[in-house]
Amino acid sequence: MKPSLITEHSFGEAYAKRLGVAPWRGNLPGPKVEEWRFTPLRSLAKIVFAPADDVDVDAVPRTVPVIPGAARLVLVNGAYRKELSDANLGKGVEFSQGKVAAKEGSSLIALNAAYAPESLALHVTGAAKKIIHIISIGAAGAAPTALHPRITVTAEAGAAVTLVESHVGLPGETYFSNPVASITVGEGATVRRYVSVDEDSEAFHLATSLVKVAGGGTYEAFHLGLGGALTRQEVRIALTGENASVRLNGAYALSGTSHHDFTTVMDHVMPSCASSQVFKGVVDGESHGVYQGRIHVARDAQKTDARQVHKALFLSRGPQIDCKPELEIYADDVQCAHGAATGEIDPNHMFYLEARGIDPEPARALLVEGFLADAVNEMSDEVVRDIFGVAIGTWLKRRAVGSHA
Repeated sequence: MKPSLITEHSFGEAYAKRLGVAPWRGNLPGPKVEEWRFTPLRSLAKIVFAPADDVDVDAVPRTVPVIPGAARLVLVNGAYRKELSDANLGKGVEFSQGKVAAKEGSSLIALNAAYAPESLALHVTGAAKKIIHIISIGAAGAAPTALHPRITVTAEAGAAVTLVESHVGLPGETYFSNPVASITVGEGATVRRYVSVDEDSEAFHLATSLVKVAGGGTYEAFHLGLGGALTRQEVRIALTGENASVRLNGAYALSGTSHHDFTTVMDHVMPSCASSQVFKGVVDGESHGVYQGRIHVARDAQKTDARQVHKALFLSRGPQIDCKPELEIYADDVQCAHGAATGEIDPNHMFYLEARGIDPEPARALLVEGFLADAVNEMSDEVVRDIFGVAIGTWLKRRAVGSHA
């Protein structure tokens, strides 16, 4: 394994001294780490990051959607900001803050544990009536900044909650966001989580989600990626009890030189569990989309039903897509499948719309929205589904303006 691509002067003695903590001694993944082969960190390594200072952020950016009736928990550079939040969560949910415990795992998790200011913890004991909207804002200030948000969610047996996460940043600022989310779904509990990453073109976002689903539990998630210089959303899910169910879906829409990597690991440990994954993406300009999805079925996980599909659409000849679906199966009584496809917009579909008086750019936008709708429509919450659909429409408008600039 090649040494860290992030040098000691970025996250070593000086960085730790500013925070008043012990320095992190780990290494971030190099290009010889298989799961990072398609997402090199060379551009990130060129920047010296400082700890996040108290930047003057007095309002949530207007690009963040307002969800009617939702509670709001706002983080600025990983730290909870009470004055920007509405922490009236309603019955069935408790909110607390605490120190981040050291946790074994990837180097990014260890880096987060070393430098996270605190953990935002949600404890769900009943059926939550409100959507909980967590907003993470990156703000660099005078120098490039590194921030390490940490979110912990525990849903007790029979509980239910819907979470929305919006990851955004102040425009024109360079920062590195390294969020970690740890989610535990108890027996018979339901957690719905919808994540939107719409960072500025100078931002780096490397997110890790760790999820455990107990027997009879349901976990539904959707991840959207719409911007940033380099973004990676890594999701690792373990189905640890019989009859657990997971629906993990996502979409990305990239332009310019943006890079987005979806890496998922679905670990079937116990029998009679089901998981499905639908990921779709569109790429334009000189962008780069990556999807790596691994399904692991343990020897004792009989009666597993696991499915996975990734489809991507080229909007021009300049972008790149890498796709790597994997099945690792040690049980014999299972139903597992994966599929992958890439292509361009069908000229016959364009002709059909143009023949009915629709101009080329709106016609292309309609086809792209329809293509991504297969993944977006997997979201069971209608309100959030509409909000994410609007976000994709906004991206298409930005792309249209950029193509005519």
